[in-house]
Order: sequence, then structure tokens, then C-alpha cells
Amino acid sequence: MDHRYSQTGYTPPAQQPDLRHQVSNLSDNGYQGIRGRESLVSLQSRYGSPPPGIPEEGGAQMNPDGSSWSTPFRRPSARGYAPLGGYSAAPSSSSSQRPLKSFRARAQETIHEDESIDMSLLRAAAPPAETSTTPKLYDPPLAPEAGIPDEPVFDMTSFSGPMSVQDQEFMRSLQQREASGHLTGGIGQAGTVLSQGELLARTPGSIKRSFSSRFGSIHRKPSLAPKAQILRNAGQDEANRRGEVIEVIVEEPSDVDLSSMAGPAGFGNDNHSHSGMPRATTIPVSKTKTELFYPQPNWRPVFMQWYYLLFLIMLSVVLGGCQEILYQASLRKPLMKFKDATEISPLDYFILRFIPTIIAVTYGVLWQNTDFEVRRLEAFYQLSKEGGALAAESINVDYETVYNIMRPFRALQRRHYVVAISSIASLLAISLVPTLTAAAIVLRPDRQVRLTNPTVEKTVVIDMTLSRLLTSLFVVIAVLGLVLLYQISSRKSGLMGDVKGIAGLAAMATVSHIMMDFKDMDTASPKDIHHKLKDRRYVLLNSSLAPDESSTATLQEQDRFRESHLPDNPHPMMMRKEGYIPLMLGIVMFTAFIPVVLFTPASIITDKAPWLVTAFAVCVKLSWGSFDSSLRMMEPYYILSKRHAPARTLTLDYTAMPFAVVAFRALFNRHWIVFLVGWGTVMTEGLTIFATSLATIDGQAFLRLASASEQGDSLDSDKGGFIHEGLSGQETVMSFLITLGCTFFILLYMSIVATVVFVRRRHPFLPRQPNTIASVLAFMHQSKMLYDFVGTAKLSNKGMLRKLESLGKTYGLGWFDGRDGQTHCGVDEEELTGNYKHGINFADGNKPWLTEWQLF
Repeated sequence: MDHRYSQTGYTPPAQQPDLRHQVSNLSDNGYQGIRGRESLVSLQSRYGSPPPGIPEEGGAQMNPDGSSWSTPFRRPSARGYAPLGGYSAAPSSSSSQRPLKSFRARAQETIHEDESIDMSLLRAAAPPAETSTTPKLYDPPLAPEAGIPDEPVFDMTSFSGPMSVQDQEFMRSLQQREASGHLTGGIGQAGTVLSQGELLARTPGSIKRSFSSRFGSIHRKPSLAPKAQILRNAGQDEANRRGEVIEVIVEEPSDVDLSSMAGPAGFGNDNHSHSGMPRATTIPVSKTKTELFYPQPNWRPVFMQWYYLLFLIMLSVVLGGCQEILYQASLRKPLMKFKDATEISPLDYFILRFIPTIIAVTYGVLWQNTDFEVRRLEAFYQLSKEGGALAAESINVDYETVYNIMRPFRALQRRHYVVAISSIASLLAISLVPTLTAAAIVLRPDRQVRLTNPTVEKTVVIDMTLSRLLTSLFVVIAVLGLVLLYQISSRKSGLMGDVKGIAGLAAMATVSHIMMDFKDMDTASPKDIHHKLKDRRYVLLNSSLAPDESSTATLQEQDRFRESHLPDNPHPMMMRKEGYIPLMLGIVMFTAFIPVVLFTPASIITDKAPWLVTAFAVCVKLSWGSFDSSLRMMEPYYILSKRHAPARTLTLDYTAMPFAVVAFRALFNRHWIVFLVGWGTVMTEGLTIFATSLATIDGQAFLRLASASEQGDSLDSDKGGFIHEGLSGQETVMSFLITLGCTFFILLYMSIVATVVFVRRRHPFLPRQPNTIASVLAFMHQSKMLYDFVGTAKLSNKGMLRKLESLGKTYGLGWFDGRDGQTHCGVDEEELTGNYKHGINFADGNKPWLTEWQLF
């Protein structure tokens, strides 16, 4: 007889073992030489379990109710657990008549490896010193509160073979828990759990300070650093030391009512004891609560590091100083003297006409890189502040689709001063610096004198007014850079690494219960999301997004963020006709403006205001930049909307790539539309350079030379013919034709690419724009793929990509069955239940009268 039942007097009958909790039954058959592999759960719950039916007085057998499914998920709705074999009845009057072994005797027995304790029975253990006349091995567990089952533990080893009835019941319990607002599968769980005593034991300094403070405050005012503050400091230090989220269990003693000497149940009342109700006592029972502590990382991209910002500041000062030195030198002696353009060497011509503009454009690009990163990460900086930030100024803020000129005003409205300063400095560096640089270089005498006397001596000088404006502009940008450096250095990002793509946000949202805030918002409009989240506060700790339930919005904050400034249209404006038509009109107008100011009497405009052509080119460049930003943001979701996208699509983020890198990365990924638009962005910088050169060219002189060449008039053969003839300014015919041809080619390229993108991408394929963190999280708040992101918050972008590719899954955007069993719209792993078509609700697919046909 097995020693487990030697004390009960039961003899187990020979019957077929129950296989519901095992992978194989080889371990229970008669062949001792073969042993089957058992599941992880059966090792914990099978051995040491009580027999299923021990006869009570009268010969009746008990069949207790408990958890019976073999997976590691606990389900209170299943029937009692049955061990391997049954046991015959044996008379036993009471538990007091059972022969008991002493503790010393049991310690000498051999502990078999097959013996273990079913920890799930501890919740039904009887209270101490309880007696009963009926032999009961355990009481059934209490029913779950409010109809919510206990949260199961996720074990992938149980998903082998076809699903049984119990598997389906278990999945329904998971869906019920998700639908009731409780996350499953490890989502929303902290990394390490410590008790209050364990935490204080690890930080002896905190204990020492607390004891000394208490000892010294016997006859004084209580200390300003209470135990809660000491515990908070210790928890933060431990989280920083471990580099992971820790959960501290804080014990608080409950109040004791000395007037009550007995609880609601009298002593010795067995009915209450067996019903599972605890006995009342006057001993204070500690109440427990939990507090989460997160490490405080401070990752920054290269373009926001102190050395890069210091480089921009020093570059601004150097350029301002060089501009002043160049002006002083031009006062003493002109920068260049010549009578005919053919006297200028190609190197001198390149240095004079292109180098200043190239330097100015490059300077603007360097500032633009910083501005990109500041706008992209500002929401995380707001979340990482002490106390977090409201949703309207953090996870629901949009700086990607806002037009360049409006960004500083939008940032000042939200009191995002870093974004405002960065946007102002970037706009000045992109627009005014190239414009003033080109306008400050003046050719004298004026155009009218050069036309009447082509052989007059010409000089190149620096205009005093424009030069001083340019120098002052460099100083202003340097001051803005200093302020930006101070503000960025005084803040912590709360990030452990770069957050790229959908995968980056998914990894940050699996530690806390933030996903529950987006329930029923998968197809909600931006205004609906704003009104639901505007009074909620969120924090960013240890690269993890979490709701802050300890504080709410004040009345002043509620009034300030009452209205939403997010676009209602699910498609970016630059990819719709509202943005495409103005962009094309600007390109066409600029294309027509160039020949007008070159070959007509209207050229006097550029003679009096040579900066006008450069300013026009800068406006076209800024508009194209907004067009490029919208396409970068939408590209991953467009790929997902085509279904069965590879795992690298979740980590793809073109908005996080610096200038000119987007085109080459898109070419490598074979994303041709992104490559064409990205290469167009590079060409717009060249457009500024070439258009600036056209501002001082005399097109009428070119027409006269061309007319003379057609009529057969003799040209100077020493100059090599018509193509090498000099115009009235600094250019020859060849340099003029090259500059004009490059300008028209860039404008034609932009027109064709913009038209192709509009034709192919003008239809919306998302319920709303993914321009905010909240919008992206709402797309995947019920996605089953979130299980794959549990514990990945510390992975880099490459590590995340390797993990996702190792799973071998594909992903898509459309309608899918969520973790709660309901139909949702968003991003999830394949197979989805249907594609997303704007204006059609998949759940109402058989109700065409509800379809918004006007959207097609």
C-alpha cells in the first residue's frame, strides 16, 4: 500500500488513470521500465493530492468541487480534481482516531521525488485550532467575486493537440476576464515583487535614518521624512539598482476597536467555520497595498545629446562671426572684380555662387534633425515628469501632421517650450538663413547699368543691412540653442532606448493596465479619444507607459484642454486633395514664375528683391517636407493593410530616421513610393541652391545672344562659341542652362511624384490617423500579439526584430477577434477575420443600410 494512504486505511482500487492532466499515461501503467513525460502542471498538482472520495459517516463519498483542468490556469467553474486512482471506503469515525506520526518520525522517512504539494489548496485550508467531527480533506474554494474568475497563469505547454471542451471553457474564461477589464497572459504585471521588510532589509541606510529620526523626535516635532517617504526612496533606489520594475507590498495596520470583544461569528461556531468565513478577532490585522517603482533611465538620440547641441551653438557663433568678417573684408576690397563672366574660373564661380548657399542649407538640415527628434519624443518627456502629464499634452499630442509654421504656436499653447524653441530655431535655420545668405551677396552695378554697358567693371560685395541681419539671426539661433540645451539637459526622457514603430509602443504598454483605458476605442475618432482621456494622467517609468490614478486634472487644466486640435479625417491632409492641390499649385506657380522674372521686364523684381526667388523655393521645400512626413507616418500601416506583412513591419519607423537616410533605407526595403518622396526631399534642398543662383541671372542678355547666334552674327571664337559666351552677370550661357535645367527637372520630378502618390494613396485605409501614441495604442489594445511583447521593454530595436522574426508570424491591419472574444479593428497577428474598408463596419457587414456610402 502506498505510504500516502497508510494513515487513512484506504486501499486504492485498480482502475484506469485519468488522463486529463497528463500528456502521456505511460507513467501509470504496469510497465515500470517505460516512463512517460508528464506536463508541468501534473508535477505540481497530481502528487500529494487527497483521494477523490473519502467516505463520511454513513458510507457516503465526497466529490469536492475544485479545479480539474490540467493546464496551469485555475478555473473555479470546473469540478473537483481527481487523483490517479480511487480508494475504497474504510471506516473512520473521526479525524482524532487516525494514527498520527510524530514530526521526528516523519523526518526520517524517505521523501520521494514524486511527492509535492498542491499549492492551489492553500486558499481552502482550515483555520488553526479548528475541530470537526466529519473528516474533510479540504473545503471547496470560495466563488469568485462579481462573477470574475481568478486570473490564470499562462503556460504554452498546454496548447498541444486539438482543443477539448475544457479548453474552450478556459478560453471563454480568459475572454470573460478581458471583457471585464482585467488583463491576462502576463500583460500588466511588474517584473519583481518585494515585501516591505525585504525592501528595507536591502537598504540599511534607510532603516538607520528612520530609527535615528524616530529616536531624535521623542521630545521634538515629528520628522519631515516619514516612513512612507523613506519607503519611497528605498523603492526607487532598489528599482534603479535592479534596472527593472519592482512591486513593493506595503503593510498598514488596521484600526482596532477595543469595545468589540467578539466578531460577527461566535467562537466555536463550526457552521461559520466550515462556510469559509473567518473568525473575528481583536488582534490588529495588517492591510496590504502595493506600490510600483520604476527605474529612471535617460536615453537620448544623438541629435539631442549635449555635444551635438553644443556643436550647433558653436557653429551658429562661428557662422555669424564669419559673416561679419566677410562683410568687413568686402568694405576694404570687393570679393571679386571682372568685366566679363568668362574671366571667372569655374572654381571661383562655384565658390561664389554655390558654397554660401550649400553651407546655409546644410546648417538648416542639422537643425532640422534635432527638431525631428524633439517633436517625436516630446510626449515621452512629458510623461516622464514627476507626476506625469495629462493625455492631451502627452499621449494624445500631435506634432507630425501640423504644418511647419503652426508648430511653435501649438507647442506654446500646450506649454511645450522645448518644442516651441526647437521649432523656431529650425524654421529660422531652414527658411531665413538660406534666404538672407543668398540676398546678402550683391553684384554691382545694378542690372540696368549692366544691360546698357555690358563691358563695365562688375564687383561682388556684401550688403551691409542684410549682412547684419544674417549675423543677428545666427546670434539669435545660438541663444535659442543654449536655452534648448539647458532644458533638454534638465529633463529625463524615461526611455531606455529608442521607441520605433508599433512594436516599440506595444512593448511599453504591456507592463501596466494602460490598455484598459482604450476599451471600445479601436474605431473611435480623435475627438472621442480626446474627450475620454482628457482628464486622465499618465506616466512613463522605465520605458513603460502607465496610468496615474493618484491625481486627476484640475479645473484649469480641464478648461485649457477642453477642445481637441486633432484632425478628424482619417487621412493626412497632404495626401488628400486639400493638400495635393495647393502643393501642385505652388509647384506650377513657381515653375511659371522663373521664366517670367528671367525673360520679361518683370526681372526688375529680382533685381530689387533677389531674396524673393529663394523665399519661394523655401516655401515649396517646407510644403514638400510636410508631404514627406505624412507619407513616412502612414507607410507601415499601409503595408499592414495589405495583410500578411512580415514582422519587420512592426519595427519599421521612417519618422525616426534622419534626413536623407529615409530614401536609402526605403530603397533597401523596396518601398518605392517612400524612396521617391524621400529622394524628392533631398532634391528640394538642391532646388533652393539652384533657384538662388537664378535670382541674379540676366535672361534678356541670354535671349539677345541666342538671337544673334541664330542670325549668324559672329561671336568671339576665342571663347568657344555661343555656349561659352558670358552674360551680363556672373554666369556664362552654359552655367545658366545647367542651372535652369536642374531647376525645371526638380520641379517636374516633384510634380510627377506628388501626382503618383495622390493617385495611389488618396483613399483612407485606417479608421483614424496614427499621429498620436493614444491612436496607436487603441489599434492594438485587444490584440493577441501583445502576449509576444510581454517582457520586451528592455530590448533594442534589433533585438525586438529578432524576437518577432523567430516567432514566424505575419501581421495585418483589419478586423480580428480580440482577447475578449469580441470583434475589433486594428493591428494583430494573422489570421484576421477581414480587411478594413473605410465606412464599413465588419460586425454590421450584413446591414448595408448602416454603411456610410458617401465616404466612397
